[in-house]
Amino acid sequence: MFVAFWLSVDSTEPRQPDQPMRERFEVGAVQELLARPQIRYTTALSVLGAFSWQATASFLPTFLTAHHGFSTTMAGALFSAYFVIHGLTQPMLGSLSDRLSRDAVVAGALALAAVGYALLVLTEQFAVVIAGIALVGVGMSWGAPLQSRFMDILSDAERGAGFGLVRSVYMTIGASGSVVVGVLSDTVGWTVAFGLLAVLVSVAVVAIVVNRVLGLGL
Repeated sequence: MFVAFWLSVDSTEPRQPDQPMRERFEVGAVQELLARPQIRYTTALSVLGAFSWQATASFLPTFLTAHHGFSTTMAGALFSAYFVIHGLTQPMLGSLSDRLSRDAVVAGALALAAVGYALLVLTEQFAVVIAGIALVGVGMSWGAPLQSRFMDILSDAERGAGFGLVRSVYMTIGASGSVVVGVLSDTVGWTVAFGLLAVLVSVAVVAIVVNRVLGLGL
């Protein structure tokens, strides 16, 4: 990477920002941003998605081993397949949301994730488990269209600090997914732990549908 930058990237002179950094993070400005209904709504959807993504990234191999009895090698291979699907479909969903609708693509992705989690929890058939992993991989690519939704809402001047703020909020809260699912798996079992993820992404889908049907404008 160092050699590539050295050969390809031209140096630029430092530029003095037009606005002091401390002014970008004044408490009043932060509160005003997070108080906007569209920002709060989109952040809430992102929290549900981030919670599920974090839990899946933390525990999918362990879940496949403990709940389905797969070998460590097989669980690792399926986990790799999940990330390959996840990585390939993110730009596809982002492009699709540019052509269609942010909300429709996010709802579709999370609906696929809900079905995928349900299949992983309820089935023992290997082929169905693979299908569940594929659906969850696609569904967890919700970030591309949902982050674009933030950009649609924020003004040009807000997109730097504003997007960083809302991303910090939903990632910080969503990080609890590892803890919650870990505790549930220890106390009540994997069925409930991963079943919770199906419920949470379903809640997000319902919220999007209600917003569109009722014309709430969020």
